[in-house]
Amino acid sequence: MTLAKNVIVDRDQRIADLAHQIWEQEGRPEGRSEAHWLRAAALVDEAAPLAKKSPPKKPSAKKTGKK
Repeated sequence: MTLAKNVIVDRDQRIADLAHQIWEQEGRPEGRSEAHWLRAAALVDEAAPLAKKSPPKKPSAKKTGKK
């Protein structure tokens, strides 16, 4: 499995787990699975670190030209 596929599977599993928790907290209502999934997805995405953004680069030391 590729890294990208692993990330998607991991995200989907976290969403499924959280959606299940939400469903249980709401008293296990029928017919709300899509709402629970969407709410869980929003929470997972909100909590996800910004992996696509790299940390700011440290400024390099200025060279004086002296040897």
